[in-house]
Amino acid sequence: MVANPEVCRNNGAKSKGAVTSKGKAIASRNAQKHGLLAKQPPLLVTEDFSTFEGLIQELINYYQPKNPVEHFLIQQVAMGMLKQYRLWNAEAAIANLEILKQQQANNFSDVVIPPKINLDDFDYIENRVPLKVFLLEEASILKGLIDDLEHDLDYSRKQSRNDMLKAFSNTLRNNYFQKLRIATVYHYQDNLMQWLSANLESFKQKSQADLSEVINRVVRLSELAKQRREEIKQLLIEIETNSQAIAKAQENSKALQNPELFARYQKEINRDLYAALDRLEAIRDKRNH
Repeated sequence: MVANPEVCRNNGAKSKGAVTSKGKAIASRNAQKHGLLAKQPPLLVTEDFSTFEGLIQELINYYQPKNPVEHFLIQQVAMGMLKQYRLWNAEAAIANLEILKQQQANNFSDVVIPPKINLDDFDYIENRVPLKVFLLEEASILKGLIDDLEHDLDYSRKQSRNDMLKAFSNTLRNNYFQKLRIATVYHYQDNLMQWLSANLESFKQKSQADLSEVINRVVRLSELAKQRREEIKQLLIEIETNSQAIAKAQENSKALQNPELFARYQKEINRDLYAALDRLEAIRDKRNH
């Protein structure tokens, strides 16, 4: 009867192994002493040596190999389990790749900039920008807006009314993100620019103390700009995480590019794995009886 690899792992974990002090000392060195896999297992860079070493030790604890041939069978089983896991990982990667690509399309699609229409030849020119590029440009302009506003606020009480109002107006105009101004900060910026323009003459005739409302509105704009930059930061992290996951899934799914070869490889792995398990089970049963 063919032994189940998972049962072997579970039983190995439960096994008490050697009982005597001498037996325990020998068993503790079994995984390190016997076989090439103990020192240089053919692991991928993403696979953990200690986990593989632990698997070999569990199999040793369960089967208690007595000679190099039995140790070789242990290694054959361990490698068969490892290869089977890699195939399962490749199968999962195919499904994950489709899911991640759909998430990318739904959540991180290109930004469509309002089209430019050429009235001479009636051309409709649609401008699509990758979301990451769009967000990086937006974040850069917001940083300039925040820095300039904070500079203006620091020097507001050292300047004349006219210079202060001029500085605020220039900052709002020079740090103006022109693409898809749908975030709250941009509506507030537009309203503040209109408000300053409409009331500029009356502000010039007020005392410095009476300009507190201007200061308060500028401070509020700076706060909104910082909030939007934080939102962009989180979005960029999500985009990068999604991109890395897609790249990993693509790498892991390469084994399935040839389904026929994959199926044959899986069949060969299972054949060798179960043959080695059968031999170990037969040796174990013979010893126990």
